[in-house]
This record gives sequence, C-alpha cells and structure tokens, in this order.
Amino acid sequence: MSQTLAAPLRWGVLGSARIVETGLAPAIARDPRSVLMAVASSTSGKAQKFAERVGANRGYENYRQLLDDDEVDIVYVPLPNSLHREWAIAALEAGKHVLVEKPLALTGADARAMFDAAATADKILLEGFMWRYHPRVERIREIIRDEIGPVKLLRLAYTYDLGSGYGDDTAAAARDIRYSAELGGGALADIGSYTMSGLRTYAGARPVHVAGRLLAEQNGVDMRFSGEILFEGGAIGQFYAAMDMPGGAVLDIQGERGRLRMANAFRTAAEWGDPEIEVTPFAAPARLEIVPFADQFALEVDAIVSVLLDGRTPVIKPEDSIENADTLDAVRRSWSEHIVDMPRGAERE
Repeated sequence: MSQTLAAPLRWGVLGSARIVETGLAPAIARDPRSVLMAVASSTSGKAQKFAERVGANRGYENYRQLLDDDEVDIVYVPLPNSLHREWAIAALEAGKHVLVEKPLALTGADARAMFDAAATADKILLEGFMWRYHPRVERIREIIRDEIGPVKLLRLAYTYDLGSGYGDDTAAAARDIRYSAELGGGALADIGSYTMSGLRTYAGARPVHVAGRLLAEQNGVDMRFSGEILFEGGAIGQFYAAMDMPGGAVLDIQGERGRLRMANAFRTAAEWGDPEIEVTPFAAPARLEIVPFADQFALEVDAIVSVLLDGRTPVIKPEDSIENADTLDAVRRSWSEHIVDMPRGAERE
C-alpha cells in the first residue's frame, strides 16, 4: 500500500442494509482502533437518521458524497449483489480500501475486474465472509489434518425459509432483494456462496468439476438447488441449499481416519451458546469439542484493522474470492450444462 494508515481506522458504509445494524456497526463500535465515520443512503432523508441509529459521525444523501470524504479510509459495501462491482470499483478509484459483503461478485469476471481495480488503485479489496474469522474454522482444519483426514467426502446443507419471516405481508416480501433477479437475488448468491466457500475451505483443494441441479425457482430467482464438486485429489463435496425451507447449516466431513459433524456451520449467536464440533476418529472414542462463542463480525473487523494498520496478510486472499466466484459460476452453468469443468492456470485470466 502506498499510504500508511494510523488508528483509528475510519469506516464508511454505502447503504442501510440490516447487516450494518446487526453486524458490522456494533463490531466497529467495540473495536478500539475503529470509528464509523460516515454512512450513505440512496433514499432521500434517510441518511442522517440511519447514521444516528448506527452511531456514525455523519450521513450522506448519496454514495458519491461519502466516496469524496477524505476522512474515510475504508468503505463497506453491503449493497444488493448486482451493485457490488460498480460501487466497489468506484470506492477503489476514490482512493478507499474496500470490504464487500459476500458474495464479492456475481461472476468470476466481475471478481477479476474488481481486483484489477484494487491493484491499479494500490488499495486492498476484501470479501465479507465473517464466518472465516472464527477459531472453529482453523480448529476443524487441524482435526482434519491430525485425526480424520485425508478428506474423502464433504456435505454441506444450508437452508432457511425466507417467506415465513413475512407472514401474510406479501408486499414486504416482494421488496426483499433476495427475490429480485435484477438485484442479484436467489439462493446461490445468498447461502450458496457460503456452501461453496465452506466446501472449498475444508477440502483444501482446487475444484475440478461441478455438477448441479436447479430444484425450484420463484419470481425468476433460484430458490433451491443441489449438486457436487470434484476436488483435486479425489475428494467429493456435496451441497444442498434452499431459501424456501427451514433447517440452518450443517457440515459433515468424512475422512480416511474418521468423521466430523457441526451444526450452525456459518453463524454464531450468544443465545445459541458455544459452537460444538462432533469428532469421531475411527481409532479413538468419539468426543464433543466446544469452541468458545465469539462474535464473528468483531473478529472480522479486528482482522481487517490488523491488515490495514499492521500489515498482516488477509485471511481471505484475492485468489480465494476469485475461485469462489468461479465456483458459483460453474454451479449456475451446471443447471443447464450438467457438468462444468473449472478454469485452471491461464484459463483463469
């Protein structure tokens, strides 16, 4: 980076997404080396009220005003998925570092364009997968390495019932961006991005082939799908995602020497208690490991601050985000092409 930053790291937010109130803004407020400097809203008259609600120093009535603010170091982009590329690149060109809420981009091509813009601007671009910062991720990797691996089969199911949250209020449901094809909605971009990232993280290998099936659509967006990924080395990752049925996220890993299972695979909440990992080595007694609860957004903010202020290596590297975008591309294509070969080497450029 050409510019040396000093604490506090000054954050700006584009949009008034609910995740700002429930996740990132409280985490910034608790971080001793961060301050929420500004928020911007595209809805007239909303910015200042939202700023007061989330504890920001000021509110802007349009996104460009925030990007022109010299007192903002990093911009968080939790906008609808179809707007990620446009506004991430705009923020980078304005001289800001950028954190984009998952999924970073709707296509691999968009992801590459965004990282090209970051390189040109000499700024850091990061994808907002808060689950990757929890200690249980590294603990599971250790268990795979030391006790149950090599991995042969990974299963990830992630489901929730989006419509049930609205009851009979169909008008409110219709405004949910996850039901909008134009805004990049659908289960694949939402929870599917988690399942692809999870399978890739724990497989520890490059995806080679993807095969999938679209099971249900609504309003032009995918509601439910399933499939599998073949990884280098022979491991198989099976996935199922739906936003029209309850269930949550469950991870199941089968290795040569044992298996592992974990519920609530991507989210934590204080009311859920400490995350639990069920470990069953074939040569030892089964056990239940407890990983202390930690706020994943707080861990994410702390890690990002360390990247920008202390020069630490990002947890989620550019090649990781690009591969996840490529995998989402492959899943989408597999609904009509059945089996899709993943790009490799020069094919990724």
